Amino acid sequence: MVTRLLRLTVYHPVRRISTHFVGPSCATSSAMLATFLVSGLVHELMYYHITRVPPTWEVTCFFVLHGVCTAAEVAVKRVALRQGWRLHGAVSAPLVVAFLAVTARWLFFPQLLRNGMDRKSTEEYGMLVDFVKSKLPLRVLNYVM
Repeated sequence: MVTRLLRLTVYHPVRRISTHFVGPSCATSSAMLATFLVSGLVHELMYYHITRVPPTWEVTCFFVLHGVCTAAEVAVKRVALRQGWRLHGAVSAPLVVAFLAVTARWLFFPQLLRNGMDRKSTEEYGMLVDFVKSKLPLRVLNYVM
């Protein structure tokens, strides 16, 4: 749902408008960057709503970095495919996952961890489990345990 929303509200309009100024390939890259930037800003807003701490812009940097890398990847693949070269999925998929894990640890999660959201969410899940247990009949609890 979010991908579709961003595609319709950011990617397509930016690509359509920028095609007239920079050409189709650069328009695609600028639309990708704009989409990742908007996604980063929305995540920053969600982090603020959850933590009530002013933004550090790490999350936006995470998304902008991924936008730049995605645009670069698309450009490199465009050239590589013309030359008949393609990286096998068994190599490219682990590289993408590793890149995502490293950058998430560096830029995406620190703000949540600094504000104790890992501890707070664990406590909330514990309260949810206790609540569900309190509403179940005793015979169901004895069967489960």
